[in-house]
Amino acid sequence: MLLHEGKPILTAYDAAKYFGVSVGKLARALYRSADEERYVRFEIAKRSGGMRPISAPVGLTRELQTRLAPVMQARYSAHPAAQGFIKERSILTNARVHVGQRLVLNVDLEDFFPSVNFGRVRGLFMAEPFKLGPAAASVFAQLCTYKNGLPQGAPTSPALSNFIAADLDRRLARLARESNVRYTRYADDITFSSNQQSLPQTLIVHAQGGDGHGVAVAETLERAITASGFNINHKKVRLQTRHQRQSVTGLQVNSRANVSRERIRRVRGMLHAWEKFGLPAAARDHFLKHRGMLRPPKDPPRAFRNVVYGQLAFIKMVRGADDPVFLNLAAKLIKIDPNPSRFVRQMAFGGDDFDIFISHASEDKDAIARPIFEACAKLGMKAFLDEAHIGWGQSFTQKINTALGSARTVLAIVSQVSVTKEWPVTEVNTALSLEVSGQKKVVPLLVGRPDLSRLPLVQGKDCMAWNGDAAAVARRLKAAVEGAAPR
Repeated sequence: MLLHEGKPILTAYDAAKYFGVSVGKLARALYRSADEERYVRFEIAKRSGGMRPISAPVGLTRELQTRLAPVMQARYSAHPAAQGFIKERSILTNARVHVGQRLVLNVDLEDFFPSVNFGRVRGLFMAEPFKLGPAAASVFAQLCTYKNGLPQGAPTSPALSNFIAADLDRRLARLARESNVRYTRYADDITFSSNQQSLPQTLIVHAQGGDGHGVAVAETLERAITASGFNINHKKVRLQTRHQRQSVTGLQVNSRANVSRERIRRVRGMLHAWEKFGLPAAARDHFLKHRGMLRPPKDPPRAFRNVVYGQLAFIKMVRGADDPVFLNLAAKLIKIDPNPSRFVRQMAFGGDDFDIFISHASEDKDAIARPIFEACAKLGMKAFLDEAHIGWGQSFTQKINTALGSARTVLAIVSQVSVTKEWPVTEVNTALSLEVSGQKKVVPLLVGRPDLSRLPLVQGKDCMAWNGDAAAVARRLKAAVEGAAPR
């Protein structure tokens, strides 16, 4: 039961007290204001094509919904099959359930959010775990609905949709057990899968042609869905065999949960356009292609950049931070965008974000690199030293590359030994080339009189000479960090 100050919430007055506003203010916001004053409407592109209408609350409606949403989420007992809008579950966990199955059946619910009307929401608030009085339940339902349905874009809609669909999950999970198949639901996307030669007739019947790859939903499955208050979008029923590209919530699941080749190609194309034509032109062409005659975003270059980074974050989530495809895309993106923010670099290169990258030969570690690393720490700088940050079993090359990519300032320890080794020379030359394009600040530290013929960009730079004073080097690095390009 939802309580306020230890008492049940029964009346409209109780509801107003719960939200901390007067009854008059609550009534004006929910009953005397037109729907258009409570919500702003816009469209976003759908994954499958076309545009999805979004109704986002504003003003007091949004404030109260934002306050109520976590309360509702905390009271929702998630069904194992429900994967959407639940902490630690996602389209990735949803897809993984169906990896490597012989048959995958996708069923889409029609008008999922709009079909959850005022009456259903009011009834939910009157039942456990809320147990509001009829009048209070009406207030809560009025707050959470728009045009007699759940608005896509409201903070309360995800949790409410899962509450309302709980009966659906129970019915379909039971049907899946009886049919010996797997079942998950992500919002309005329902998926069954099986390693059987064919799916049971409780789920599908074969049809001649038409939509759904020659199959139709069986009466048993349709009854279970309609009895829960939802309807099937029969145009989006699909049966996929292992000889086809099987897709679940936008991810391929034939052998592992993976992003499609089309998405990878699309991101590569966006990066290529950005690099070749510049950000403004790439943004203009992108939104003209994907939005057509619809109004473009207010700041197309910024919006395009956000789309690129969002796509990269998605690929990283699905394929992993150490995936070569992701790393290649990330490297190209960092090359194109000369001054990414700290957040962006962490997204592209991993959780660690360093002020200083210390490049050195192993022979220079004990006497030079480690004392400088410790001196940097005393000045509050986060420096990367391989022995301190590469754990057992981690990829040495991967960790070095990501640390070098994330650090804005590089200390290049150049000694008679380091210039003879491929790895330190490659590191320093990479950093120097990035400095030319404005992406790095390189501080060379010369130990003795090394041969600089393999490091031509070091020649002519203002180099420090190593005299054994690690603290002095750390102070120089701190000045370089504070004077580096903003993050």
